[in-house]
Amino acid sequence: MSEQSEQPRRRRRQPPSEPPAAPGQGSVARGAILVAVAVVIGVLLLRDDDTATTQVAVGSDTAGEIDDGNGDQPEGEDPDATTTTTTEAPRPAAEVKVLVANGSGVNGAAGGTTDALEALGYVTGTPANAERVPATIVYFTTGFEAEADALAAAIGAPEDSVTPMPAVAPVDDLQLANVLVHLGPDLAAG
Repeated sequence: MSEQSEQPRRRRRQPPSEPPAAPGQGSVARGAILVAVAVVIGVLLLRDDDTATTQVAVGSDTAGEIDDGNGDQPEGEDPDATTTTTTEAPRPAAEVKVLVANGSGVNGAAGGTTDALEALGYVTGTPANAERVPATIVYFTTGFEAEADALAAAIGAPEDSVTPMPAVAPVDDLQLANVLVHLGPDLAAG
């Protein structure tokens, strides 16, 4: 064999078919697209959406007025005026996800309550077990107090059983629920 055949063959380098892009070319277009997307997101976040706001009428501010005991009405106050408070109507049951956690000690109680809530149109998670409680507690996440009140009334829970969700939920997996029914023996069906 000759010395030439032992050396690896070198391939000729092909010239590029397109000239290289100038630095910065195309970055202007990408920047313009990024700005446009940011503007669209900003508009969507800042738009005035009447369904997301609630107006609540609150009574007059009487702080600082002292009753001198002579029976006179404070200036500018109408003795026959009434104060009305407007609250937002609860969402339909189909828009509320509920998780029932059995804290009653009664086997199958959470499943039975879950079935009853499904029949009322609620979206339900898989029933869970939780620590025992002396009475049912209905927890709600931010913005779902009215729905928790309506659900408590529907299952016969006392009005004072509705409370905000604690920082650490009483179940390991909340399953994205808006309302958690921590079922106690008072409402557990045997």
